Amino acid sequence: MAFKKLFKNHLIHLIIASLFILGFVAFEFWDHYIPPSAQSGNQREISRIKVDPADFSFAVFGDHKGHEFVFEPLLRDVDHDKQIAFTLELGDLVRQGRRWFYRRLLNQVERNLSIPFLAVIGNHDLYRGSANYREFFGPTYTSFQIGEVDFIVLDTSARFQFDKAQRQWLETELQRSQTSKVRFVFMHVPLFDPRGRPEFVKCLSAKDGKDLLDLCRRYNVTHVFASHIHGYFSGQWEGVPYTVTGGAGAGLHGKDPQHFFHHYIKVHVADGKVEMEVRRIAVEKSSIKDFLSFMKDYGPEWGLFAGLLISLFTLAYSLKKDYRKSKQKSL
Repeated sequence: MAFKKLFKNHLIHLIIASLFILGFVAFEFWDHYIPPSAQSGNQREISRIKVDPADFSFAVFGDHKGHEFVFEPLLRDVDHDKQIAFTLELGDLVRQGRRWFYRRLLNQVERNLSIPFLAVIGNHDLYRGSANYREFFGPTYTSFQIGEVDFIVLDTSARFQFDKAQRQWLETELQRSQTSKVRFVFMHVPLFDPRGRPEFVKCLSAKDGKDLLDLCRRYNVTHVFASHIHGYFSGQWEGVPYTVTGGAGAGLHGKDPQHFFHHYIKVHVADGKVEMEVRRIAVEKSSIKDFLSFMKDYGPEWGLFAGLLISLFTLAYSLKKDYRKSKQKSL
């Protein structure tokens, strides 16, 4: 009788609470346990690159972290330049490396970019390790070759991530690349902080930075590309040319207009010569747009959870009210 009365008097509240429970559980299950439909995305995207190996261009950028109101105009700007054959994003692709965030990233790329999109892992792309990144994009460090140009992608996403195995692999790749005219190295955390603030770059130890620099210098690396610092810096580390490009959408780390602006780098390679052009992305800063972008990442989960709490609260309130009425009648 009690259950019948419960269903009779509170059916609507029970249905709403049940729907939110099912929705929240289904979302969490889908986010944590359903793997992506596409595997090893970087290798697939590399196979899509179609260029003249003696003369081609590509785009490099980093650190958008889901801020679509900069990232999507950047992608469209890249896509409109028919000389650019593919892109590399240098990490911090998402706010947090959960499957839902990666799925939203790939939807953004699919809507705004028609050329191959390759992704380097960053510290924000980790979630209980790098398993989700590897599901969507493949190995965290890899290499490929276009004509006489070598592309070497490293994993500097977390402190001590640059271990002995990766170092040995890198040196083997650099030795192999000595027959090429151009050697590019891509990573998230730079070897050093060009602003002279080593305490800021927390993901790569000073020892690893010096070791990497020694390898790059010894094997004549043409250019090192990194991000992690939200801005633009370019120069040389003891003779090794580098560019830090972290202006793809996340909040900038300073106000100096010479270094802190949203941008990407267009790299042109022709007959072993490398030219680079900084392309600024003019966007109007808006707290409302940033909030909307933030909610697109966290909103579905938080909305379901909030709805669940509210529906349970209203059910409890309704039950309490019903109990008081029945108690008054018994008196």
